[in-house]
Amino acid sequence: MREKEGAGETTVRRGGVVSALLGLGGITEGAVAEGGVQVKASAGDDGVGEERKSVVRVLSADMPPALQRRAFRCARDELAGMPHSPRRLQPKRLALALKKEFDTAYGPAWHCIVGTSFGSYVTHARGGFLYFSVDKIYILLFRTAVEPSPHCDDQTNSS
Repeated sequence: MREKEGAGETTVRRGGVVSALLGLGGITEGAVAEGGVQVKASAGDDGVGEERKSVVRVLSADMPPALQRRAFRCARDELAGMPHSPRRLQPKRLALALKKEFDTAYGPAWHCIVGTSFGSYVTHARGGFLYFSVDKIYILLFRTAVEPSPHCDDQTNSS
């Protein structure tokens, strides 16, 4: 029984780290589930609409906290903009939004995989990997190194 109590304290600490990364004001203390943190997200920016709680979990990361916060915010905003009744996940839309956001802000070669079930094994650039979930939606965001392609100029001047 004590092991479970100690594990709960570890979960709360990890949840505190995640909540700090999220940088959101609507986080309720003690609302930790499965190593994540429940976050209140309103349906609209005007405060009107139903509130829902999202559980965000960082499963693996090699990314600075500021970039992680940006990914969480972008994912949360895209998910909030998707139709709620019936709740339909549009993984392609979410993946495109995250990729565009990071390509624009941090340079090219960002890749994003979104779904409820997928496997992957990727090589990423240092500091450019984040695997997290929002509720039951899993998101893999990573950057690859971009190398200039060899030019054909060397072959044309060989005469």
